[in-house]
Amino acid sequence: MTDGTTPGGDRPEELANVHYLPHRPPADPAGQVLDAELISEEEYQQRRPSQKALALQRIEAYRRDVTVVVHVVRTVATHQRTLRVVKALARNVSYPVAGAGMVLRHWRDTHGSARYERLLNDAEQSRDQEALREWEARAVAEKQRRHQRMMDWIDSPARVVKALATAAFSVAALLLALGVILAISREDISQVTGPITAVIDAVAFVVWVATAYGIVLVTGATTGVLVYLWHKGRRHSTWEPEWLHTPEQRAESFAVIDESMLTRALTHCKVTSLTKALKEGQQLEFVVLPRQQGGGTYVQVRLPFGCAASDFLDPKRVELLAGNLGRHKHEVYPQRQPKADARVLDLWVADAGTMDKPAPPWPLQFNGEFDVFRDRLPIGVTMRGEQIEQGMLNRHGLIGAVSKQGKTAFMRLKALGLALDPTVELRIADLKGDGDWSMFEPRAHTLIEGSAVEQTEATCVMLEDLVEEMQRRYEAKRAAGIRGNITRELSRQPGSGFHPIYAFVDEVQVLYAEQHPIGGTKADARAWRAAKRLHDQARAVNIHLYQATQRPDDRTLPVAVREGAHVRASLYVPNHPTAKLVLADAADMGARPQDLRPGRDAGTVVLTGEVDDIPDGMAFVISKSHYVSTQDAYGVIDRAMQILEQHGRTIGHDDADDGEPQRDPLTDIATVIGDLPKMRTQEVLQRLTELHRITYGGWELGDLKQYLTEYHAAPYKTDGKMHVSADLVHTALAERDRSGGADGEQAGVDA
Repeated sequence: MTDGTTPGGDRPEELANVHYLPHRPPADPAGQVLDAELISEEEYQQRRPSQKALALQRIEAYRRDVTVVVHVVRTVATHQRTLRVVKALARNVSYPVAGAGMVLRHWRDTHGSARYERLLNDAEQSRDQEALREWEARAVAEKQRRHQRMMDWIDSPARVVKALATAAFSVAALLLALGVILAISREDISQVTGPITAVIDAVAFVVWVATAYGIVLVTGATTGVLVYLWHKGRRHSTWEPEWLHTPEQRAESFAVIDESMLTRALTHCKVTSLTKALKEGQQLEFVVLPRQQGGGTYVQVRLPFGCAASDFLDPKRVELLAGNLGRHKHEVYPQRQPKADARVLDLWVADAGTMDKPAPPWPLQFNGEFDVFRDRLPIGVTMRGEQIEQGMLNRHGLIGAVSKQGKTAFMRLKALGLALDPTVELRIADLKGDGDWSMFEPRAHTLIEGSAVEQTEATCVMLEDLVEEMQRRYEAKRAAGIRGNITRELSRQPGSGFHPIYAFVDEVQVLYAEQHPIGGTKADARAWRAAKRLHDQARAVNIHLYQATQRPDDRTLPVAVREGAHVRASLYVPNHPTAKLVLADAADMGARPQDLRPGRDAGTVVLTGEVDDIPDGMAFVISKSHYVSTQDAYGVIDRAMQILEQHGRTIGHDDADDGEPQRDPLTDIATVIGDLPKMRTQEVLQRLTELHRITYGGWELGDLKQYLTEYHAAPYKTDGKMHVSADLVHTALAERDRSGGADGEQAGVDA
C-alpha cells in the first residue's frame, strides 16, 4: 500500500531498511531516459551474460590489477631513489660488521703472531733476506712471550683468590679502624660499625641503580659500541662490495693507481700466460713504482716468465685494461720499450679528465724570436703538463690525420715559429686553398694556394727547384772545402747561400694523387722522386721538407716518401693500419691515435721519431699541441716581418746583398780599433755591429774570440777585462797577405 497501513486500518507495519546501490548518474542533466527498449522475459534471459562470461570478466579485471601492482612495484624497486636508499641502508648496516672485524683483527695482531706472519710472507715474496731474518726472530720472541702468558694463567686463579681475600681483609680492617676512631671522637660506641655500614649501603645503592636503570645503561653502552664500530668500519673498511659504493667513493677508489690496483687490473685482462704464471706463484715486479707525473700515473712492470709486454698492446686488451683501471681506452697507454727486455711493460694512466684539458698558450705567440740553430721550438705539452720542444734543424717531418682534427694548425705552428728566425726561407704549398696559410704571403719566398692542376704543377716545380738548390749547395760546399754540417755562422751570413730553407706542403695527397707524370707511384713520377731526393740528401745542406695529409694510404702517400720522415706525428686516424702508415713501428709499440676521440681530442698529437722530449726508452709521446688561430697567426707574421726589418734582411736572402763585396772580419776589426793599441772585446763587437749589422748582428763574444784565435790574435785579459791587441791584429793581417788573399777570404767565410 502506498500509505504504509495494513488493509484493516491498523497501525502501519515497520518497513524494511532500504540500501541504495551506487549508480552512474544519467548523462542527461535532466535525468531523463534518452533511449529505452521494452523486451520480454525470454529475450532478457537470452541477453543476460552467463556466469562463465562474468567469471572471465572478473579474471580479466584481476589480471589487470595484478599487472598494475607488478608495474608499480617494479618501478618503485628500480627507481634511482629507491636504489640509493637501499644501498645507503646496506652500507650503514655493513659498517658495524666491518668495524667489529677490524677490532677483532687488531686484537689478534696485538695478542698473537698474525702480524708477523703477514710481514714474513711479504719479505719472502720480495726476496728480502735481511727483513725475513728480522721478522722471523721477532715472531719467535712473540711466540715465547705468548707461551709465558699462557703458563701464567695456570697459576693466576690461586693468586687472584689470595689477592681478593687479602684486599677484603685489608679494607675491612681499615674500615673498622676508621670506625674506632669515630667512636672515640664522638664518644659513641655505635660508630665503630658506621664505615662498614656506609660501604654496604653504597653497594646496595649501586645495585639498586643498576637494577632500576639497567635497560638504559645497557642500551646506551650498546649504542656507544655500535656507533664506535660503525665509525671504525666507515673510516677504515676496505672489504665493502663495489656495488654499495657511492659515485664519489667509486671515483675516489679509481683516483689513486697503486700496485694492488695494477695487479688486479693486469690479472683480469685475460692474458693466459700471465694467469698461468701467477697460479704458479710468480709475481709482478714493479721496476718503477707507480708515481704521479703531471696529469697521470707512470709505472714500469716486469711481467713473469712466459709473458710479454706486447700481449697488452692489443686494442681489445687495452680497452679491458682501461676498464679495469676505471678509465677510457684513450686514457691508458701501455708501451713496449724498445731498449728494455720484452717482459717490461711501460704504462701511463691519465687522471680522469686530463685528456680534456686544453694546452696552454703558445710561448712565442706575442713576443720572442727563434734561432733554428740554437733553440727548440715549443709545439705543445704532454698529458703530464711537461713542455714538448722540437729541434727543427736537419729533420724532415710527416703529419697525418683525418679532416678537422687540427693537422693544418699543428703544421702551421711550426712554420710560424720558423718565421721568427730572420734567416729562414719559407716555401709553402697549401693544396686546399682555404686561406689557412694566407698570412704567410709577405713572409714566404713561395706561397701556393689551391687544389687545381696549376697548383699541383707549381708545387711539383717548387720541390724540383729545391732539388736543384740542393745540388748547387753541394757543389758550393765542395768548392769552398767545407766538410761536415754547415755552421751557424756561415748559415746566418747574408749572401752565403746556405741559409735554412723549409718547405711545407699541406694536403699533400692532392699532389701524389695527381695524374702522371706529376703524381702517381710510377718510377718516373716527378713529385715523389723530388720528395725522395730531398729526404735523402737535403737536410745536410739546410733544406727541409714537411708534409701533411688527411688521407694517408699507399696511393696518396708513397712508401718512398713516408720512410724519409724523421719526425712523425699523427692526430686521430680511423684504424691501426692507417696509424702504422704515419707512425711506422711506434704503432706496434703502443701508439694508438685511432683511439683518440674525433673532435673532442682535436689537437692531441702522437709524436714519434727524432723528437727531443720523448722520454728515454719510450717509442712515442702524446702531446696537446699549442693552438694559434688563423686570426692570431696574422699577428705573428707581422712580428716576423718586424724582426726581418730589424736585422736588415729581406725575403730572398741571396738577393739581399747583390753588388756588395764580401766582408772581411779581420780587416773590419783592424778598422774599428783604429790607432788605439788595444780595445775591450765588448767594444770591438759593438763597433763591428754598428759597422755592418747584417754581417755582425748575430756575432757574440765567443764568436769573436774563436775567429781571432784562428789568426793567433786571441783576446787577452788586462786590468781584469778582456782586450783585443791592435798589434796582434795587424800582424795577423800581414801574415795572411803574405800567405795569400784567397786563404784569408775563406777564413772570413768560415767564420
